[in-house]
Amino acid sequence: MRLWGCIPLTLLALVALSTTTQIAWNSDATIQSQTLVDVLNNDEDYTSLLSLLQKAKLIPTLNKLNDSTLFAPTNDAINRHDLWRSALEYPNLLKDNVQEELRQQLFYHLLNYSVTEDPKDLTTLRVHETLHFPKFSPDLPANKPPPWMPIPESTLGNRSQKLRITSRDGVGWVGVDAFGQGGIEVKKQKVEAANGVVYGIAHVLDVPHHLGRVLSHEPSLSYFQKVLTPSMLNVINSTSELTLFIPVDSAWEALDPIERLYLESQFAADDLLRIFNMHAVVEKSVRWSDTFDPATTLTTEYGSELEVVVSEGKTTVSGATLSQPDIYASNGVLHLVSSLLVPPGAFQLTPEKYLLALNCTLFISLIHSVNLTHLINDTETQYTILAPKDDVLSVFGNDGLPKQGSDELKRMLQYHFLPGKWTPKKLADGMLLESVLQEPGLGNGSQVIHVEVNDDEKQDVPSRHIRFGGAGIVGEHLVINNTVVYFISSPLEPPVDPLQTALPSLELSSFLAAVFSTSIAEDIKKTPRATFLIPHNAAFKRLGKLVSDHLLAASSKTDLERVIRHHIIDGIEYSQSLVDGSVRTFATLETSDLQLERLPNLSVIVSPSGGWAGMKSALYPTNMLTETGVIHELSDLMIPRSVELNVGKLMKAAKATTMINMVTKAGFDWILNGTAPPEGSKWADQGLSGASWTVLCPTDDAFKNNNLTQLLENIDVLRSIVSQHLIHTSSAGESGSFNVFDVLNNNRPLPLEDLGEYPTLLSPSSAYGDIVFRALDDKVSQYMVGIKNARGTDKQADWARVLTWGRATTGGGTGGVITIDRMLVPYHPPWWIEYFAPFFVGALGVGLIGLFFYAVRTVWKRDVTEATYEPIGGFEQDDFAPSSMSSEAPAAEEAKNSAIDNVKSFIAGGFGGVSAVLVGHPFDLTKTRLQTAAPGAYTGAIDVVRKTLARDGVTGLYRGMVPPLLGVTPIFAVSFWAYDASKNLILAFTPNRTSEKLSTAELAAAGFLSAVPTTLITAPVERAKVLLQVQGQGGSGPQYKGVFDVMKHLYREGGIRSIFRGTGATIARDGPGSAVYFAAYEVTKKALTPAGPSAGDLNLGAIMFAGGTAGVAMWSIAIPPDVLKSRIQSAPSGTYSGLFDCFRKTVARDGITALWKGLGPAMARAFPANAATFLGVEASRKFMDGFF
Repeated sequence: MRLWGCIPLTLLALVALSTTTQIAWNSDATIQSQTLVDVLNNDEDYTSLLSLLQKAKLIPTLNKLNDSTLFAPTNDAINRHDLWRSALEYPNLLKDNVQEELRQQLFYHLLNYSVTEDPKDLTTLRVHETLHFPKFSPDLPANKPPPWMPIPESTLGNRSQKLRITSRDGVGWVGVDAFGQGGIEVKKQKVEAANGVVYGIAHVLDVPHHLGRVLSHEPSLSYFQKVLTPSMLNVINSTSELTLFIPVDSAWEALDPIERLYLESQFAADDLLRIFNMHAVVEKSVRWSDTFDPATTLTTEYGSELEVVVSEGKTTVSGATLSQPDIYASNGVLHLVSSLLVPPGAFQLTPEKYLLALNCTLFISLIHSVNLTHLINDTETQYTILAPKDDVLSVFGNDGLPKQGSDELKRMLQYHFLPGKWTPKKLADGMLLESVLQEPGLGNGSQVIHVEVNDDEKQDVPSRHIRFGGAGIVGEHLVINNTVVYFISSPLEPPVDPLQTALPSLELSSFLAAVFSTSIAEDIKKTPRATFLIPHNAAFKRLGKLVSDHLLAASSKTDLERVIRHHIIDGIEYSQSLVDGSVRTFATLETSDLQLERLPNLSVIVSPSGGWAGMKSALYPTNMLTETGVIHELSDLMIPRSVELNVGKLMKAAKATTMINMVTKAGFDWILNGTAPPEGSKWADQGLSGASWTVLCPTDDAFKNNNLTQLLENIDVLRSIVSQHLIHTSSAGESGSFNVFDVLNNNRPLPLEDLGEYPTLLSPSSAYGDIVFRALDDKVSQYMVGIKNARGTDKQADWARVLTWGRATTGGGTGGVITIDRMLVPYHPPWWIEYFAPFFVGALGVGLIGLFFYAVRTVWKRDVTEATYEPIGGFEQDDFAPSSMSSEAPAAEEAKNSAIDNVKSFIAGGFGGVSAVLVGHPFDLTKTRLQTAAPGAYTGAIDVVRKTLARDGVTGLYRGMVPPLLGVTPIFAVSFWAYDASKNLILAFTPNRTSEKLSTAELAAAGFLSAVPTTLITAPVERAKVLLQVQGQGGSGPQYKGVFDVMKHLYREGGIRSIFRGTGATIARDGPGSAVYFAAYEVTKKALTPAGPSAGDLNLGAIMFAGGTAGVAMWSIAIPPDVLKSRIQSAPSGTYSGLFDCFRKTVARDGITALWKGLGPAMARAFPANAATFLGVEASRKFMDGFF
């Protein structure tokens, strides 16, 4: 810069006197003036500018400059500029006597050298340095004139501000950007002066502002402006020599949306400042683009290095393109780059930052209060975070959450963190995931959390269909590097002690009440690593009232505590190990074991170490988590072997002290104790040592009307009364299958649902010692018990209502106590009742039989020859009356014989049927139960017989005999009649045959045809028989009281269609079966007939052998359809759609061998039953042949 010496102030006066000719814009002439001031003074467009120069005291400066350039705004330009116009219009508003701000703006229009080349002629963009030296605050004068030249000190490294000039379309422009765009038009032609050049411009040049304001006006930096924090802005505006490389909006859009959301939050200020420092360079000088070498390394305020490479007109900064260089500012320069300049690993978003950005600030603050920040700042370890948002936590307020900084809060928060990266695709319904919470009650093991997943779309389950510990998922999950975040609908509370956990479940309240009534409640709830098996409330009812009353009695606390400890497994067993594990035996706190049985349908059955025979419980693996383990639910209570429930304890629970005294007085105290009778006693001699007993126990109220003194004095009468109440109970084996609902009856000493008959201890010495149970009409589970065949007494009780019951665990786990409301007095009927009824029934039966055969003989002897009538006038000679009459006589005789044969066949078939039922029904019952029972119910035919005898006695083998006995006469009668009729039909259709004897094939055809009409009777009879045979099977109670009750229920259920269900299967069985049956019989008879005599002369032994052979032949092919028939007829309505559906389901479920179930009993029955059948048929036929 060339500075002139001081010019006298008087020289300024010459300015006003000097005049010049104004040069038009289009004139090519150049007029020389003495100074720049002269040029301005001579042009009316610059009067306002000249005034402003005077106010800013810059006239001396202009006169002293040599070879300078002034970009002079015209009057119109100044008039459009607020500051400059105000300085002219309101001179009294001057901030200082030299208008320093105005002075600096005027310096920005002034260069300290001459730009002689007209801007409109430029071919490239030119950068010039002005006389404006920006500072943070203007230097205010201290009552002395300012320096005529600016002091070279600035926030640009003591460099002056730059200004660009270029040409566009033949027009000069000044103040353009780095691409030559924008700027202010050079409006007036260049005017040269002795000390410089003047260019008239259309607007005032705006002095570059500080970087903060420059940034705010850049449209491509809208995102940076959005995240710009006050602290960052303060740094930007207060730092000199600042070079910024700021990423444009597209660079920020490359970030993950969640990362941008975090940067936009109020919690990202520190990270944003760190990112800003990675893009800021502060050196002694500003780094404009013209200072970049081909390879330049710059150090940022963060400490990272920026590699600037200039090559072939393209500049990159650490790989990012320099999209716009050199945006001037008062304290530095701004460069725009295409991407973020963050060094790898220098900035990493942690889960904490994401959670803060996603409105989980309260959750984060709670984590900080308990020093668990490592869980949200660890980016290397995989975690799944269950985070409640602020709106969720705000609902709980200060009182709904543990106190900040407390151990309870720390425990709760740890339950929200799950090790591992558990995305929705990895989750499955029922999973238990470990959390970082380690519980002392779990042996310092990890507490787990239960996961529920919607089963509709297991492969890609939306977050909203997932629940953790009962809390639903709000919105979608997020995957952040090694972390998965689920936003939950409520904070998770870690499990508490077992008793408190189960308390809200009303279904478990009875067991909990029992626990709290003991002294072990505090101990068991703190027992570490324990699995509680808690039965439902209904379990106490199914246990039997007397057993429940005993356990809950104050005197039985020890037994109750043992039962409770028996329901606690020593160890943690979640549902997966119970359902899918291989361990079958689990130790309990009672030092006893529980046995698990896993069924094919995934059900789990638990058996206790003690209790009564067949005591089992269904396990419901609920995975109810506790701080010491887990809780599962049971259907029934389990009794350990350490708890002995004998008859005496149950009678005491029934408050039956009177009956206890009577039993003891009568010498049966060993029954109360559950022990064997004394050696040498008559009870021991009768073989009752190992037996268990069921006591019909009248309550104390039942003896209100009895003279107890009199009862106790007569020992024989007392013993008789007590014996009437003692039922010998044989030990029952455990069933091979288990149905949860069978336990409803399992708590009873006797199967009351069967409404059976039972002998008492009085039965061997009295015909009226047996007792019988009956259900009260229209009452549910209410029964009465009475002395069998008792017909009323004079003011004596032979029946009573059943009140309650309880089952004993002694004596093999059978027997117990049944309380009744009255005492049963042994029955002694009067003589006329005892003897008259049997005599009358016998006499009536003999009379009816005699009447039947008398009627048959009368019909036999009756003349059936038709009467003939002679026409009026007699017969003519050409009439053939005598001949006709003689021919009609044999025909009438033949018709008579045919009718008699049909009657004989019908009656003989009935006798054969009765014989078959009497002999074969036990075999048939065994076959039917094997065919219809659930898999595993019986091990074989012998097992069926054994269990039937144990349960129902010998009469149980004839259960369901009434339907076939009632239907056997018409069934067999129709069958044998139809067989004979079919043979005659075959003969009638083959008139040209050479022999009257039918072939084997024809006999089989006749047998097949005989099954068709028989089915009309067989189908409903078989339906009723099967239903009666299967009831009581598997422990179920009786549903029907008899054959007529069956028919009534079936008609109500589905009308005639229901009664005749299984007709197709019956034909499928009886058609081929009857064909083989009759053919085999005839063939065997023929083989046994010696040469000469006819088959009718065979002895009864041969007939029986032929009949037995026929039966074996029939059942060898009839078993498969018979299995299907039995299943169709015994199954609930809708189980099978038809014969083929039953075949398909049977084979699919039980295999092809299921079609031959019952083959053994059927074959065992086939020979004797059918031998008896044909014996009855042939014997009765021969008997009738003697009369007819």
